[in-house]
Amino acid sequence: MVNIKNFLKYTKDDSLIRDSFILFVATMIMNLGAFLYHFVMGRMLGPEGYGILGVVLTLIYLILVLHYVIQTSLSKFVASFHAKKDNASISNLFVRSTKKVILLGIILFVITLLLSWLLADFFRLPIGVVWIVALTIPFILLVPIARGMLQGIQNFKKLGINFITEAFAKFIFGLILVFLGFGIFGAVFGITAAYITSFILGYFVLKKYWKKTNRTVDSKEVYKYSWPVFVVLLTLTLFYSLDIMLVKHYFDAVQSGFYAAFAILGRIIFFASFSLVFVLFPKSVEAHALGKTNTKLLKKSLILVSIVSIAGLLVYLLLPKLVVLILFGSKYLEITKYVFPFGIIMMLFSFVYVLSFYNLSINRYKFIYALILLDISEIIFMILFHKNFYQIIFILGTLIFLALIFMLIYTFKKNGKVINSNSSI
Repeated sequence: MVNIKNFLKYTKDDSLIRDSFILFVATMIMNLGAFLYHFVMGRMLGPEGYGILGVVLTLIYLILVLHYVIQTSLSKFVASFHAKKDNASISNLFVRSTKKVILLGIILFVITLLLSWLLADFFRLPIGVVWIVALTIPFILLVPIARGMLQGIQNFKKLGINFITEAFAKFIFGLILVFLGFGIFGAVFGITAAYITSFILGYFVLKKYWKKTNRTVDSKEVYKYSWPVFVVLLTLTLFYSLDIMLVKHYFDAVQSGFYAAFAILGRIIFFASFSLVFVLFPKSVEAHALGKTNTKLLKKSLILVSIVSIAGLLVYLLLPKLVVLILFGSKYLEITKYVFPFGIIMMLFSFVYVLSFYNLSINRYKFIYALILLDISEIIFMILFHKNFYQIIFILGTLIFLALIFMLIYTFKKNGKVINSNSSI
């Protein structure tokens, strides 16, 4: 039995629940902004237009792999420096990272423009939409620098404000542009405007770190850590992105729009618990850097994910029709039967996500090979079996369930072993 009093106990060294609550509230407000965005776009664009938006969002999720690699890698080292009160190294890392990411963003912008006709043809997208996505890339990569800093120094209030700003900027700009008659182009440019706004805000609140210092940080250690983070985030993102891309390729525009709609609803379960990962990661890194045990943090995180996910699933189980009507309208009632099953899949995926980041925080990487194998399996099975949505959902659910079983065994089997605690640079 879980001792509720001890579980809820707050100490200076164990503030997971307090900080999780702060970021959870911010995430819920952010989700409200996302809800308003999808509520409006689902109705104003219709199933066909919303299907295009679903593919665009999936492409952005893939770009967000680099986004979260930057944020996770920076937060890991910033958390280590923060634990040792080394602000000079934090400033150095902030300035150097910004310069390097600006260059990377420009390179990827040019590459995307060169490949825009191929992307537009494969995903059946207007070429102008791909150009807008290309313009968004540099800002998608700059925003996580500020967020990684805020996450590493555990300033979750300002991190939450940045999330909220992005969501409501996307809604407001998207609504105005679509209302003015720009259609799908306005909806996508709303996303671009949101990242630009978050970028400006993030750098403003961290202006005290924007200064040169005599302290130098060994970039090789940051890059070395970034590679496993990149692979983990890529494999995890592909889990909930490959299905939408393949559905868009194999199904017609309206069916693709339906799939994108209930996939978005399922992901609400995942994103609702997403804040817990942002809180767990720097706290686990800090505890690891100081030689403290951190399995208690992991267990609390898994319990909190369970509470949040089950609450969402109950809504999907009892009121699926109402949820679909509120978010997308009567045109999408056909997807009602898929909402609860997909929600279960995303709950299982939330556990996989938490376990993966916990292992990254304590320098365990071997689980990556299993995730890669499961991603490859997803591609193969969905290419072979895509007769209807049930086949797609069954394949995705089975593979994520296997991923969860593996991650539980991998994580807790190693708990008694000595882990490399060298997190210095």
